[in-house]
Amino acid sequence: MSYRIRCYTLFDITKTGIINRKPPANGTNEQLSTWEKTRNTQCNFDTILQVVSLRSQPENITEPQQEVVLFNDSDLFGFMYDNEEGQITWAFDFDIIHRSVFDDGLNKLGYLYSDCDSVPMIKVGTEWDKLPSFLDTSPELRNIYFEVINEKVE
Repeated sequence: MSYRIRCYTLFDITKTGIINRKPPANGTNEQLSTWEKTRNTQCNFDTILQVVSLRSQPENITEPQQEVVLFNDSDLFGFMYDNEEGQITWAFDFDIIHRSVFDDGLNKLGYLYSDCDSVPMIKVGTEWDKLPSFLDTSPELRNIYFEVINEKVE
């Protein structure tokens, strides 16, 4: 049995494909700034995938897509977020083969949440300005959310 899981986050996890750690040589300040931002959003995406990979190998990973949500109309993020303006979120899906790997006995994704808690992230300026620089899974300030969107019986 397997799960299809969707991840939502307030951090910019745009997949850019920039995986090298060395900036381009002889770039202008503007080019270096653009490279740094695109590299850091890829790092954020990679970081979340690495946390998922601590217990399971994610497969069929989709590219992160942007959505705008209103905190007051959504229960995806912490209840202390109070802003009437729409905020950009990023979401992607992935499959895991062994669905029990994240089950902590209380929540079928409990270990995934505990593994994510307090993991450092890079703010790049496109995310909400009041966001801390780490993943928070507490009910008050949750900035990453996972949901099972499909259970597959094999």
